[in-house]
Amino acid sequence: MSGSDSTRNQREAYEQAQALFLQSLEITPEDRVPWVLAQSQYPKALQQQVLSMLQADAECEPLQADPGGTTSHQIPETIGRPLPELDLNQPFPEIENYEIIEELARGGMGIVYKAQQLRPQRLAAIKMIRSGMFASSIEIERFMTEANAAAQLDDEAVVPVYELGTVHGEPFIAMKFIDGEDLESVLTSGAISLQETLTIMTAVGQAVACAHQRDIIHRDLKPSNILIDNTTQRPWVTDFGLAKYLNQESSATSAGDIMGTPGYMAPEQALGDVDMTSTATDVYGLGAILYRMLTGRPPIQSEEAGVAKHLQLIQEHEVIAPRAINRRIPVAINTICMKCLESDPARRYAHAGELVDDLRLFQAGEAIQAKPLSIGRRIYRWARHRPGLSITWAAAITLYLYHVIYRTFFQETSAEFHVAVAITVTALCCGAWVWQQCLTRSRGAAWVLY
Repeated sequence: MSGSDSTRNQREAYEQAQALFLQSLEITPEDRVPWVLAQSQYPKALQQQVLSMLQADAECEPLQADPGGTTSHQIPETIGRPLPELDLNQPFPEIENYEIIEELARGGMGIVYKAQQLRPQRLAAIKMIRSGMFASSIEIERFMTEANAAAQLDDEAVVPVYELGTVHGEPFIAMKFIDGEDLESVLTSGAISLQETLTIMTAVGQAVACAHQRDIIHRDLKPSNILIDNTTQRPWVTDFGLAKYLNQESSATSAGDIMGTPGYMAPEQALGDVDMTSTATDVYGLGAILYRMLTGRPPIQSEEAGVAKHLQLIQEHEVIAPRAINRRIPVAINTICMKCLESDPARRYAHAGELVDDLRLFQAGEAIQAKPLSIGRRIYRWARHRPGLSITWAAAITLYLYHVIYRTFFQETSAEFHVAVAITVTALCCGAWVWQQCLTRSRGAAWVLY
């Protein structure tokens, strides 16, 4: 089928759904769902889309009336009325050679089903675009990128792709079925040992390194995108939906787009700087996962902040070292984690392979390649995010040193004046520190730039 035929079919499907939706608004709210399902002349996928439109219509808030008591647009009287719960036992998609068993998960972009593949006989996971036949070109491109990226990787920790196909014009991906739960759920249920952490991170890092060798970056590494097999405890990297080919241009991502998950995205991602994203961006994501496993929290955390504020925190604030939260964390692992989480991509591991090498060196009892921060670098990081306090302390100390030098060589000041200067400088430093503490964000997640 040509591109023009496909576009025409999508337009016709949209017009049919719109017409059916408008007709359903003439039906009483409690009878709309049965009425739509009774329209057997339409495909089931189109019926499901209309039901989603009705659900969204019912959840919309009425527009505000203007001062004259009227609204600027005609508002259907059905908006705001409760809609009966949708029947969750609706038929699953019918895909040749697969028998859908149940729905496993539903996210912002896709739906994953558990299925039985008939030839050969095995379980599979079927992923489809949530918006179905109404998916935009960008959604379809990202979906195809995910399938192609995962299919190119032959690492044992990447969920293998069985098939990429279409059903009623909607693309689907058939993948290996992993009987387990995601790492986020595992961590939520309880802490895991350091040895388990290193085993998981080494396997995941090797999988990402395999992608980097093929010029593919994941861009959405986080605990919920890592599955842990219930039987073998083996980790699997999933969801390459935001993957990017470093050597290819893509219309699915443009400058200013924020790609990733707050709490696990690198500063350059939070800035929406597409040109700055690289293999080092994934290294930050791996470091954020390691940080979560070591400390029980993401590197940047602010429960009260919204998404915009969270992105600002990622861009402006350094990460608190894991050992500052848990002193039992080995110094070498703390160094590895902090190197991954450097705000400057050039200071991180260049790619995931270097991270894996250091993890393996530590497990072998050998010295790692990463070096702890120098004293000068630590002072710079500390002062960079407390400019007011650091300037105040520097000025006070400079004043005191000047006074000491002047008194030592010229001795023209009395002892009482010397004591007064010392007390003043000490009070100034302590007062500035107390003021900084008062401005500290909750739980030490970030510092106000005093």
